[in-house]
Amino acid sequence: MNQSTEEQPTLEQLDIWCEQALSSPMPSQRDEAERRLRYYFPTFSETHAEITGGHGVGVGREHVMAVFPAIKGPADAASWMAMFMRQSSTVFSLSYIVRRMRVLVLNHLGVMSGEQKTELRNNLFAVIQEKFVELPAFLIDDTARTLALVMMFTWFDLPDSADVVDTVLEMAKMSNKHQVLALQMMRAIVEEFSHELPPKYISRQRRVVVTFRDKQLKSIFEHSISAMRTAIGGLTGADGQQDQLMILSQALLVQRDCLAFDFIGLAPDESSDEAVAIQIPSTWKDLIQTDDFLDPYFEGYKRSSPPVSSQFIEVLVMLASIRRSFYMESVRSTFVKRMSSGIVEILNGGLGLEDVENYHHMHRLLARFRCIHTLVEIEESPVYRELLASVARFSLTGLTLYEWSPNSIGPLLTFWSKVASTHDARDNSNAEIAGDLIASTLPQIIREYLHAMVMATMRVITGESMADNPLDNADALLDNMALVSNIARSSYETCAPVVLEMFRDVAGKYEALLNSGQAGDEAMVVVESQLAWAVYAVAQCIGGRQPYKSLPEDDRIDAEMFATGLKLDQLVRQRIQSSITTPPSEALELAFLQLYQSFRANYIGEQYYKTTAVYARLSAMVGLNDSAAVLELILQKVLFNFRTWAAQSSVIQRSLLLFHDMAVGYVSVRQVAKLDTVKFLLANHSSDQFRFLHSIDEYKQRSMYYAGLARILFTGETTAAQFAEFMQPWAQTIDRLLDLPDAQLEQDAVRAELIRILRDLRGFLSAVSSKTNYILFFEWISAGRMRLVHRSLQVAGDTRVQVAALKFFAEFVYNRTQRLNFDVTSANGILIFREASAAIWEYGNCVLKSTQPVRNVYKDRYKGVAVCFSILMRLITGKYVAIGVMPLYGDTALDHAYTIVLELLKHLPVADVIAYPKLGKATASMLEALLAKTNVDLVGLDEQAYEHVMRVCVEAFDHAETAVSSAACSVIDGVLTAALEGTADSSKHPVVVKLMRQRPDIVEYLLRTMLNIVLFEDRPNDWSFSRPLFCLIVLNGDFALQYTSQIVQYQAAERQEDLVKALKSLFSSTEFVMGVSNRDAFTQALTQYRREVTSKNLILMVPTNQTLGKAVDIMAYEPKKEEGDGAKDAEAAMAD
Repeated sequence: MNQSTEEQPTLEQLDIWCEQALSSPMPSQRDEAERRLRYYFPTFSETHAEITGGHGVGVGREHVMAVFPAIKGPADAASWMAMFMRQSSTVFSLSYIVRRMRVLVLNHLGVMSGEQKTELRNNLFAVIQEKFVELPAFLIDDTARTLALVMMFTWFDLPDSADVVDTVLEMAKMSNKHQVLALQMMRAIVEEFSHELPPKYISRQRRVVVTFRDKQLKSIFEHSISAMRTAIGGLTGADGQQDQLMILSQALLVQRDCLAFDFIGLAPDESSDEAVAIQIPSTWKDLIQTDDFLDPYFEGYKRSSPPVSSQFIEVLVMLASIRRSFYMESVRSTFVKRMSSGIVEILNGGLGLEDVENYHHMHRLLARFRCIHTLVEIEESPVYRELLASVARFSLTGLTLYEWSPNSIGPLLTFWSKVASTHDARDNSNAEIAGDLIASTLPQIIREYLHAMVMATMRVITGESMADNPLDNADALLDNMALVSNIARSSYETCAPVVLEMFRDVAGKYEALLNSGQAGDEAMVVVESQLAWAVYAVAQCIGGRQPYKSLPEDDRIDAEMFATGLKLDQLVRQRIQSSITTPPSEALELAFLQLYQSFRANYIGEQYYKTTAVYARLSAMVGLNDSAAVLELILQKVLFNFRTWAAQSSVIQRSLLLFHDMAVGYVSVRQVAKLDTVKFLLANHSSDQFRFLHSIDEYKQRSMYYAGLARILFTGETTAAQFAEFMQPWAQTIDRLLDLPDAQLEQDAVRAELIRILRDLRGFLSAVSSKTNYILFFEWISAGRMRLVHRSLQVAGDTRVQVAALKFFAEFVYNRTQRLNFDVTSANGILIFREASAAIWEYGNCVLKSTQPVRNVYKDRYKGVAVCFSILMRLITGKYVAIGVMPLYGDTALDHAYTIVLELLKHLPVADVIAYPKLGKATASMLEALLAKTNVDLVGLDEQAYEHVMRVCVEAFDHAETAVSSAACSVIDGVLTAALEGTADSSKHPVVVKLMRQRPDIVEYLLRTMLNIVLFEDRPNDWSFSRPLFCLIVLNGDFALQYTSQIVQYQAAERQEDLVKALKSLFSSTEFVMGVSNRDAFTQALTQYRREVTSKNLILMVPTNQTLGKAVDIMAYEPKKEEGDGAKDAEAAMAD
């Protein structure tokens, strides 16, 4: 490393700074420590905020990062970090430095020479070897992963990079402690190679990973198996048993990670199907396809204790997941037999199953084993019957242990669901393949599961158990019930009676409790929770119907189940309306809604099924003759819930979803519209009728309710009289509120009523999709009723009322499905623009003139401002009004809208665009429409507004949503394009041209910022940045070249030639004169530049005071000629 006259800090001082940076409770002390450590340990990848607090990385004195004089580049930094790691012994220092080392390797390893890369790799290996005794496990892992990263990036550059694995394997032979260390390192290496790097590295990573998978990964897996076998043999002796357990643990973890390796490059996420098969390479057959391969795992499980025994069975889960095609038929039979016999031995002896981890992993093993392997290989073997019998006994016991291991129920039901799907009930008479055992076990599984859930719920309610109530986890409940349904439908004639028996038994207890007149709170809650399980079971059994497999007798069973549920529902409704003070059960009501939804989906849905069997049975039992009668009953249930339950209840949410589903389908909405219940609802829909509408906080519920009503109302042709009748309750409310004086509008009760009516109208309008229906609403609201919306903005001091009014306007002006495309002779578009402009003007002035203290800046200010921006954006992009002609006839609506929006924007701090994502999104969308090239002359930008808009756009570049940064680019592109057109033709865009000439510094600011993003960052929307960047280069190409050349000066000499070549290609790709073809050519060149720098790993370094090189003239660059090129040129000249 280069030396310097500046005195180096002491080791103790660096240790102190590292500790402060990671653990100091004082932010100022942490920041100061970070600043000092960045100076001594630079990664050359620091963001500009870490250097200056500004945007982007730049050059010039104010943008150059200061670093320790001894560090001239990444190689020096890596050497300095490695030296510090070998000398320091504190956990804080090593943890901090290894993280910075990883960043340095990830971005700038490519500029180091082969010797420097080898030195870095050896230093990292030495740190692990020298300090592994004192290092905690996480530091060994972090350091080894950084070493693996160096290996990955030098795999094809250094021939001995792959040999690191062999070195680790040799180190394992030195002692037991070195064996543990070697296994830790192997695990870290495997994890790092399988871990997906950022997109710009992925191509290189995949090439390396394929080679690593085919060679080194197999060696690691083979070594871990050998270490495991040896350690199992060493468990017999008393000496060194702890070491053997550590080796066992690490070896099993290595095997688990090897089997979880991304073999096929799909990188499935953690949410992928648990039953996905492991695509292990065929080259591993010699390791796995041996007769005794599974023996050490079962032997080790029996001879070890948790947590090692849990790791054994976890690896068995992975082994059971290996794809079936990996094995030849004879070998697969041996594998399945050995796995089955090992499972039987553990289950029959209860070996280790008293530990909850072992117990849970055994359930996972059963589920995964049965999902991957159909077990047809052993059906005629005695072990098959033994396996099913053992699992049956284990299951019937395990189902009762919900509180102990709640997550184990799902895998257990999965096992039996797979068994049931293979052995259909109608073929279960074959005892030779255990058909009789399966037929007798399936009903028992269902009975025990339901009984276990009922008892677990009862114990939670009575306080006997501290576990979570299983009824509260709706997702897990429905998933498990779906599996129960699969089991039941496979043997419906024997399983359905079990469900009905349980249902009728609990329903009988419930009816007896109601008739006794002594229904205590706890007794009522317990019985209703038991009923919830019964209703869910019935609902899911009906929901599991498959039309192409269902027989008439199955449909009759469904009808009997549904009819039984209907009778119970009537009883529950009577109980709710009675004088019983115990609150009704939400879980039970949700179960009933699931029952109705399941029956509707299977017997009424969008497609007509010939289900005479089900309706014949329903007619005989409860008098329901057809689907219309059932729909009537479902809607009556929904309306009952609307009247009974409060808005905050999940019952209301599920009821609204059911109502929404019936209102959105093309067929179902027409079926529903004919029902008497719906006709009654359309005539009585106001908040006086339904309890949940009394709340003003649940807008989404109100919106869903009125959107559904609007769809039903507008089914077919709706007359003006029908529309007026529906709107009558709202008309009466609005007329009454308009008669109130301003002072009374500010009362709390009146404010709540204003919010309700505004939100209801907005929800209703959101479902209006045709021009004809929109005109009906427009004419109704325009008949003097729009004054209430304006008064809400002017009078009400409550921001909630103002935001509700603004959001109504945002929906009112939204040209959804072209519903506002009026006839050319219609003035409706202008009238709408005037109303919306007035609303923006009223709210904007209220905000700008307000002197009230702001408690929550987003709720009190930015939320309304964002809606104003959305209103203006929708007005402009809706294209249903010719706004360009409005100034010609003296209409001030356009000027008012633009003026107030720009004033609001000027008062918007630039930093808040990022701080409040919704505000940033609305701002960028509005500016994109407002400052489009065709509209920019109408805006009337002044110098202050112009500067503020540009700074807001630059801030939006870093917004979390890519669409927002793309919109910001579009804004700048529109303004710059207009300015360039105005420069070429003085009759066009004079205001923008004048601003551009007055503020050339803004062009340089934008150019510098965009070049920083293009050169230093990897964005997914390079296309968006290329459009304004082209205009900026057209405006000031000399500055662009000068600035880019300065950045190149600070790059490592090893990268400069490739970088200059790529930049020259970019800047010479086209003529920088405005034109569509030139702009497109530049965009393509930028894409090519990004592809080239990614393929060559040309990641630019942050400019520092130690890395300034010679001046570079990009456009004068000539590539160096290879040897022999001169002779070829001479021959070509002679040939000419």
